[in-house]
Amino acid sequence: MTTAFRTALAAAVFTLAGCGILFPSAHDRAAKNTPGFKAGYSDGCASATNQDTNYSHDQVRDESSYASDRNYRAGWASGFTTCRTNLTHNPSANPIPDNNPGGHSY
Repeated sequence: MTTAFRTALAAAVFTLAGCGILFPSAHDRAAKNTPGFKAGYSDGCASATNQDTNYSHDQVRDESSYASDRNYRAGWASGFTTCRTNLTHNPSANPIPDNNPGGHSY
């Protein structure tokens, strides 16, 4: 590895660690165990799953909790992002296996 690559890699790791992405704080871990976060995660995941199958659905969300509970909002966003499957078009994510990969003539 080159020195420039190592420096860039170290900078990226420290940046992500500082943001709490790689090593969440005790407060962040505790927030994920609250009933509000868990309910929000469940509702967000249900919304994402419904959106993937039915584009005219209503969101699954407790609006009063979303407006007043920070943990519910964070859980809803996390559940929606994690469970959403159509963020980008990925042909290799097809549930039907391709018996002839790379042999397509378009």
